[in-house]
Amino acid sequence: MSHPILQKVQTFLEQAGHRSVKVSDDLIEEFGEVCKSAIRKQFTEERGGKFRLRMSNIGRPLCQLQMEKTGAPAETPDYSFKMKVLFGDLIEASAMLILKASGVDVQSEQKAVTHSGEIKGTYDVEIDNKIWDIKSASPFAFDKKFAQGFNTVVEDDAFGYASQGFMYADSEDKDFGGWIVINKSTGEWCITETPLNIDEHKEKYVALAKNNIDSIKKNKKFKRCFTDIEETFRKAKTGNRVLGLTCSYCAFKKACWGDEIQHLPQQQSQARDPKWVWYTKVTNPRKEYENKQ
Repeated sequence: MSHPILQKVQTFLEQAGHRSVKVSDDLIEEFGEVCKSAIRKQFTEERGGKFRLRMSNIGRPLCQLQMEKTGAPAETPDYSFKMKVLFGDLIEASAMLILKASGVDVQSEQKAVTHSGEIKGTYDVEIDNKIWDIKSASPFAFDKKFAQGFNTVVEDDAFGYASQGFMYADSEDKDFGGWIVINKSTGEWCITETPLNIDEHKEKYVALAKNNIDSIKKNKKFKRCFTDIEETFRKAKTGNRVLGLTCSYCAFKKACWGDEIQHLPQQQSQARDPKWVWYTKVTNPRKEYENKQ
């Protein structure tokens, strides 16, 4: 049985597919203002400034936070990155409009909160006395992570989503409901709800955040949180070593691994346009690559 939030959203959108539905002028005006703010944030607001811990980054791997704090050179994202984050903002604005128009009881939204008197953040929405985070997701992340449930999301939480959500909720002395997720390609929705043993998870992910805070404050010595892994191609080991999923998302790959790392086409692939992979060691190169050395 689907979650009550999802039921209301699906019913509203199904009705909208057949006939006109009621969306108040106030909601439409509110949506327009949020979209304006998103454009300003992504294009005209000042960027940079001093590194600071915040709820949106506190659950990320400690090594990433240490790199950012020291000003290590980060990779410059290509032009599509700006479009991705803009899409995310606009999809989340659309989600809030649809939640309200579909009759979901939104108790508060976009509220600034502070944890332990120092870590600031702004949570997305409170529904049924729980704090929820709204996410837009790629088809892969939607199908393989969020739609599979809470445990799959936190199994490899490269962006610190769990600590972020639990810190938001803990700052308000409320439960973290989970994630309201929209597939940015298909428009599908899913609700990734926290398990019944919520206190156990809250303790774990708030403690992780607090450990990161303590480590950054004390300027603890940098140490990689992850190792490289053996590459497999078509379920067979290639002899090469690559970055794992979490490291592949990090903006400090070159600063962390130095000359060890190479961004190359997948070495055993015979495809005309193979995917590119971050290699830390290539002992079994593809022939055309080998011939260029």
